[in-house]
Amino acid sequence: MKKRLVELRKKHDLTQSEIANILGVHRTTYANYEQGTREMDYDLLLKLADYYKVSLDYIFGRTDLPFHIDSYSEDEIEFMMGSLDLYMKTKNKFLS
Repeated sequence: MKKRLVELRKKHDLTQSEIANILGVHRTTYANYEQGTREMDYDLLLKLADYYKVSLDYIFGRTDLPFHIDSYSEDEIEFMMGSLDLYMKTKNKFLS
C-alpha cells in the first residue's frame, strides 16, 4: 500500500503536506502512512480513493487497474469510452 500512496501522490504532482491537508491530518501522520509505520483508517482510505478516483483494491495493490467506474460521472465515462474507441480504431489502422 505504501508504494501506491507515494505513486499516486507523485502522479498528481502533490506534496505530502498537500495530501495531508486534503485528508485533514498532519503531514507527519501522512508521511507515516507512506512509510508504512502507521495505517490509515477506513474513512481516510475512502476519502483518498475518492480523491484520486481509484478503487481501494488499487490502493492496496490487489489490482493494477486504477479505475473505479463509480467515481466518474456519465459524461466522463462517455468521454473515456469514446477515447478508447478512437484509440482502438487508430491502432487497427496502423496494424493493418
